[in-house]
Amino acid sequence: MLKQTTLLAACAAVAALLGGCATQQPAPVIAGNSGMQTVPSASVYNPYGATPYNAAPAANDAPYVPPVQTAPVYTPPAYVPPPAPAVSGTYVPSYAPVDINAATHTIVRGDTVYNISKRYHISQDDFRAWNGMTDNTLSIGQIVKVKPAGYAAPKTSAVESRPAVPAAAQTTVKPAVQTTVKPTAQPPVQSAPQPAAPAAENKAVPAPAPAPQSPAASPSGTRSVGGIVWQRPTQGKVVADFGGNNKGVDIAGNAGQPVLAAADGKVVYAGSGLRGYGNLVIIQHNSSFLTAYGHNQKLLVGEGQQVKRGQQVALMGNTDASRTQLHFEVRQNGKPVNPNSYIAF
Repeated sequence: MLKQTTLLAACAAVAALLGGCATQQPAPVIAGNSGMQTVPSASVYNPYGATPYNAAPAANDAPYVPPVQTAPVYTPPAYVPPPAPAVSGTYVPSYAPVDINAATHTIVRGDTVYNISKRYHISQDDFRAWNGMTDNTLSIGQIVKVKPAGYAAPKTSAVESRPAVPAAAQTTVKPAVQTTVKPTAQPPVQSAPQPAAPAAENKAVPAPAPAPQSPAASPSGTRSVGGIVWQRPTQGKVVADFGGNNKGVDIAGNAGQPVLAAADGKVVYAGSGLRGYGNLVIIQHNSSFLTAYGHNQKLLVGEGQQVKRGQQVALMGNTDASRTQLHFEVRQNGKPVNPNSYIAF
């Protein structure tokens, strides 16, 4: 009984306590940390008097846009092919006169195995064999053999070269084309002293060329000898005649005076590569005859050109000479003959 009374009293006390809590006012709530006062908003309270910072972007502020790359696009230059190497023109074979009795030959521009063989009357196979050649390659300035080993020049060549003539002149004034007679095989030199022939026969043997039978000059100053019509190559006085160490005639004149072809023919040499002749023109008239025109001031024709009698081929000068003159030669089968026998000077 006592326990029930005590339990009822405890319940009544708890009920009274709960009723008192329900009527009490709630405690005020303070924002922030304990003990700090509440700060008015920025729009109401501004202790510095300045315009407050507005974090909102201005209306005219645009976002940053990086500049567009405007560098030009690289364009490689147009290809220009390298210039072609200079070409001197078509090949011009060398027809420089040679000494057919020589044992060696010095290669010059335009020389080939073919034209050397033709000019020395030898075969190409022999030429290559004498020089140990496996092909046709030649070099300018090269000295090659044009005769077999042990060859000795015939004594007949000594008669022509007895006068004191520079070696270069003797080896170069021979004609480019010699197709009729080989001096190395001439029998008259050996047979002439053997028979006791009358003096009249001996006079006819050493004649280098058949003497023209009384060639008559025409009113125009031309002559017809050896099947060729000849004329003077230029006007002027003959100051040095044929004979001795002179293989032709020298005609004095003025610088620039016309030099004419003495007869119809083909230019087989035009250049200044022959020492002692200056600017030289050589014209071949047929298989036996050719003429040479030296010491010119200027050449007016080129190798391989066909010319007519009386056609101007050069201007008189003094190249490789001590005075202005034309050195004129007539050669038959490679040997110099007296121009006076063919041309009326």
